[in-house]
Amino acid sequence: MISGGRAAGFFFDGAKVEDIGAPGAGSVYVAGLNDAGQVAGTALDTHGLETAFVWSKGGGMLGIRGGNGRSHGMAISQRGVVTGAFSDDPDGPARPFRWSAAGGMEDLGLAPGLPWPSTGKVLDDAGLIAGVATVDDEYTHAIAWTRAGGTVAIDTLGSVESEVVAVGAGGEVAGNRLPSYDAGGDRPFLWTRAAGMVDLGTAHGSSAWVNAMSPGLHIAGGIGHADGHQRAMSWTRRGGMRELGTLGGRTSAARGVNGKGQIVGFAENRAGAMRAFLWHAGSGMRDLNAALRRAPPGLVLEHAMAINDSGAIVASSNAGLVLLRSDNAHGGGQVRGHLLGPVMAAASVRPGEQLRASVGFVDDDHTGTRSIGWSWGDGSRQAGKLRENGGAGTASASHAYAAPGNYEIIVTVVDRDGRGTAVSHRVDVVDSEDGKPGAGTKPARTDTGRR
Repeated sequence: MISGGRAAGFFFDGAKVEDIGAPGAGSVYVAGLNDAGQVAGTALDTHGLETAFVWSKGGGMLGIRGGNGRSHGMAISQRGVVTGAFSDDPDGPARPFRWSAAGGMEDLGLAPGLPWPSTGKVLDDAGLIAGVATVDDEYTHAIAWTRAGGTVAIDTLGSVESEVVAVGAGGEVAGNRLPSYDAGGDRPFLWTRAAGMVDLGTAHGSSAWVNAMSPGLHIAGGIGHADGHQRAMSWTRRGGMRELGTLGGRTSAARGVNGKGQIVGFAENRAGAMRAFLWHAGSGMRDLNAALRRAPPGLVLEHAMAINDSGAIVASSNAGLVLLRSDNAHGGGQVRGHLLGPVMAAASVRPGEQLRASVGFVDDDHTGTRSIGWSWGDGSRQAGKLRENGGAGTASASHAYAAPGNYEIIVTVVDRDGRGTAVSHRVDVVDSEDGKPGAGTKPARTDTGRR
């Protein structure tokens, strides 16, 4: 989240959002999360020095650094092992590392034939770490590390460039490669120690790429076509590569896949708007907006980014980041809407003109949301009235700005347990003389989250 001019890492436990903190009020960038609730990433202090970290709700933030240099955390396994890159001094070349609570930081060394800098990017629970080495300060080449074999280059196809994306439970590595400078785009690959790097092709497209892979080797990504449009893609050993279609438009892309073969992403509908989708071989592609139960007014799911094996989906919407859960108690497999919808208000007004704004919300606790507050971005705040019936409701308010500028409206609804959810909306207050926004204040963006 961007808060107060800095990037803040956060952890959502299913009920509320927690800022995981930062050294010296610096920025935090989260890179990975495991099922135990451990988070890995990179924290920057106020001087810009980067330090890899592992965080847990009970243990707080623990820095991971080699010597007095920099480090970056890129991924964490289910066993709490972290990989990334580090240097002994702030200006030194980066090298891949493996860290565990028991063994500390371990330098994974240089792949024969490849230079520094190098970094570990993905890992599995069996001990495989995959990453990249950078050649000529520009192109990356895929590498892999195991305890038995050390760090080795795994691009056996002589690619101009290769990048790792995910690892499988059996020691496989999936990623993307550029075969040549005039190849026309990337091509996906799957690497195993036995077979080396195998190009997976592009089906009927001019290019293709991996965005995600399940531990069982179900790959999700995209296929590019000569007309400039792309289609969501699925690949399995048994079924090969296939296009997943769209929601009536011309473009789609797959972003996440789980162990059950469910794929999520975004697709263009007949009206040309991007919508979040869920795909399965048995049912095809479905607009997730059509699956929402009791969604707040105006909520639109635009992009589904990840899905786990229980069917929980992380998606972006016009109201902010949302978590969708399977709701077997209401219709079998339908998904639950976010608490707050978007702020419905004009994009611009003139100084002195009343801006009318409204927001809708749903709450599974039918006995009651308790309060709502409006912050108008110019220092003005006001409490509002709620209209609620059966766990669903709306609220509205109005405000007049005195000076031109760009302002952010923040609406916060608080439930009876004291937890608040906020959504925001930017408005340009336009000078009536020149028709352009003035140079007024630009408040820092806040993000949607249950706190």
